[in-house]
Amino acid sequence: MKLDSKQARLILIGGLGFSAVVFFAITFLGLSVLSSKSRSLVDLKAQSQTASDQLVNLVQSKKDVEKYSYFKTIAKTVIPNDKNQAAAVVEINQMANASGISIQSITFPASTLGPGLSTSTTGPSAAASSTPSVLTQAKPVAGIPGLYSLELTITPDSGKDVASSQQVTYPKMLDFLKRIESNRHTAQISQVSIQPAGDGQSLSFTLVINIFIKP
Repeated sequence: MKLDSKQARLILIGGLGFSAVVFFAITFLGLSVLSSKSRSLVDLKAQSQTASDQLVNLVQSKKDVEKYSYFKTIAKTVIPNDKNQAAAVVEINQMANASGISIQSITFPASTLGPGLSTSTTGPSAAASSTPSVLTQAKPVAGIPGLYSLELTITPDSGKDVASSQQVTYPKMLDFLKRIESNRHTAQISQVSIQPAGDGQSLSFTLVINIFIKP
């Protein structure tokens, strides 16, 4: 079949139009695929960054756990769990001696266990005794479950019969109070009563403190 010039021109125009349509279709499809791949790449980068941040945080958390692990040990020793009053008596006498004071008596509250159970101790020799159950004399601390406080009344030796090196003076009393407040057993002073001694130079005082116990 012989084509004239008009028919050949129409065929060429139709071929060019079809080629243009195919070109634009391929271009659109290619751009769509590229856009999808680009979004996927952005998501993967974001996930990678998140994972990297989490890894850094995990490493830092492990370092922090190792760094502050000793706080657990400290927390266990801050509040004693022993129930022996003798330990507190010994410590109080040691603090008094370090401050240059002699202790006359350390008195505990009355026990609810019944008659025949002594709850008062006198002097350093009291450290040799222990009580059946300190919780019968202790009070629960409000707001802290499982924590109890036990009240002690401390009276130092005073008067003419006490050696001059053991006489209570104001600086000695202050030093003793500081030692009481910094001790993990006797961390709270609830009452202090001070009276001048008979010689007019020394002091006499009555000190009420709380021992904290966590059975």
